[in-house]
Amino acid sequence: MLLSFLAGYFETVFLIILLILIHELGHFLTGLILKLNVKEIRIFMFGGVTILDESLNLNIIKEILLIIMGPIFQISFFFLIHILYTNGLVNPLTYEKIYLINKLLLTFNLLPILPLDGGRLLNNILDLIFSYEISHKITIFISLIFIPVILLYDYKIVIILIILFLITKVIEEIRIHKYRLTKLLLERKLKNIKFKKCITIKNIKETMRNKNFYILKNGLKLYEKDYYKFYM
Repeated sequence: MLLSFLAGYFETVFLIILLILIHELGHFLTGLILKLNVKEIRIFMFGGVTILDESLNLNIIKEILLIIMGPIFQISFFFLIHILYTNGLVNPLTYEKIYLINKLLLTFNLLPILPLDGGRLLNNILDLIFSYEISHKITIFISLIFIPVILLYDYKIVIILIILFLITKVIEEIRIHKYRLTKLLLERKLKNIKFKKCITIKNIKETMRNKNFYILKNGLKLYEKDYYKFYM
């Protein structure tokens, strides 16, 4: 903030941080309304994150609502600024800056790349259709495809740094992929989590999020709880 002030970019930096804060408040307040365990908001120069203390078995619809309310809050804030601008209460130059920053942050954040909102939203939607393992693999694949798209924004050093950051995050997702299903199942076992829907699967890797299962094992059809007793 001090450097931006000395360099004459204080207003721009302030508006970036303000819009990021508004965006994260959308996640934060939605989490509180949905009675999720929201811990804190962390704000960075070109983004933010709302930290939750929730299990991997979190209701998919709740998580989708949590994700989309960030952009909705941000868009709603811009509409408010637009109303103030049309009534002569916001300087045209400031309005133009807010418009450009809002557009840049929204389009960037909605790219289908983990851990951006677009990537998380894609992963949750895929969780409704595919197994927990497959949906994560597809999301990682699409993330890798879309990372080069960020170069269309500009070739400035900041964009390069963001790309490097996202690459490290996707690599981290690849590294933890083999542990995610085990963690999901362990949470279900320890907390005895039950869902309304139950499906029949042939292999444990076909496990779907928010659905219990019957698994065919050695000619027997075991319910999820019984599977844990014999194989976990």
